Amino acid sequence: MRKIGVTLGGLVLAALFVWFTVRWFHGKLIGEAAMQLLHAPVSLMLMTIGYGLSFWLKALSWRLYAGREKQDPLSRYIHPLFVSLLINHLLPVKAGDLARTGLVVRSTSMRWDDALHSVAAMRVLDMASLLLIGSAGAFVLGIEASPWYLALLAAGVLVAALGWLGLEQLRKQQAAGAKNRGALGFVLHHYEHLRLTLASGKGTIAALLTLACWLLEGSVVYGVTRALGMPINPLEAIWVTGMTIAGQIFHITPGGIGTYETTLTASLGILGAAGSTAYTAALLSHGFKFVFAYVTGTVSIVMSAVTWAELRSWLRLGKREGIRK
Repeated sequence: MRKIGVTLGGLVLAALFVWFTVRWFHGKLIGEAAMQLLHAPVSLMLMTIGYGLSFWLKALSWRLYAGREKQDPLSRYIHPLFVSLLINHLLPVKAGDLARTGLVVRSTSMRWDDALHSVAAMRVLDMASLLLIGSAGAFVLGIEASPWYLALLAAGVLVAALGWLGLEQLRKQQAAGAKNRGALGFVLHHYEHLRLTLASGKGTIAALLTLACWLLEGSVVYGVTRALGMPINPLEAIWVTGMTIAGQIFHITPGGIGTYETTLTASLGILGAAGSTAYTAALLSHGFKFVFAYVTGTVSIVMSAVTWAELRSWLRLGKREGIRK
């Protein structure tokens, strides 16, 4: 059901992207805008440093959550993030987390299940951060939420609450002596790890680092809009980024082509930007991220000596024999 929903949502956003392109794509104007960005060294430096630092903070948060800050150098977490970013910009599905897991397992002494758990936990923190940015940003900026957004938000909160209540009930039964083996016992083991870690001081710091990394990612949108002379302030750029990344749940193309541009264009439009200008800013910011992903991902693959055979094996994770409970 989830896969059908993601596919349908992705197709809707892709159709809107085609409509935006037919309406607002003008090669000459986009070329001129690209030259404006290339001739704005301050904006490019801001974008590169801010976006790069966001991955540094992600790596810090990930290593801290995994409890290996005293055992592993940070590079063993940064390279998997960049390889994951590259894979997500090459494939029409978000398979980067599998490569991220495989590389961190190869680079450290983590087990497959623990590595998968840490990656999944970081995704939970990502979603929580984006939800906070989207909601708080809309409130601060005085943006009226649409009924559809409120309905989706309520549904998401309800599903999360029901899932949490169910896991808590099972955990209490286990604590009372009930035996939970197999897949259920495996899930409860990792849920307990997630619960205890996030409730600790270490979990709080990891959550704050994750939130900070998404705030820094807003530097890309801010740098592009600054170079194009758009009246977008840093807070607005952060909110636009949060809404755009949240829209990547409907990732059905390499790098989320179409979904990224559609959600970014629409978000800038809500802030009052003209459609053609917002569309151009979306193309340039996504183009920058593609270049960043290819450069950093390639460098990380080379520095980590990742082979094509290893990548294929990680992307076919379900068939590996190395995953144990």
